[in-house]
Amino acid sequence: MTDVDLSRFSINQETVKQWSLPELVEGCRKAGVARIGLWRAPVQEYGVERAARLVREAGLTVTSLCRGGFLTATDPGGRAAALDDNR
Repeated sequence: MTDVDLSRFSINQETVKQWSLPELVEGCRKAGVARIGLWRAPVQEYGVERAARLVREAGLTVTSLCRGGFLTATDPGGRAAALDDNR
């Protein structure tokens, strides 16, 4: 069997949404996947600082942070609040 080059491969957290963040990090580390795309809600639930430390200590790189809040408000205040939340 030919070795697969995973140097540019990234797994998105939603692909294995049944895994907790620590399970995702450990699974990727064991499989030799060095890049992960995270989702905002699970990262916030786990804690941003804790998540950053977990990923960093495992030697992984975050390739994306998916899904900010939706910008569907019809009034200026609602739009401003959504933009602030996304920042």
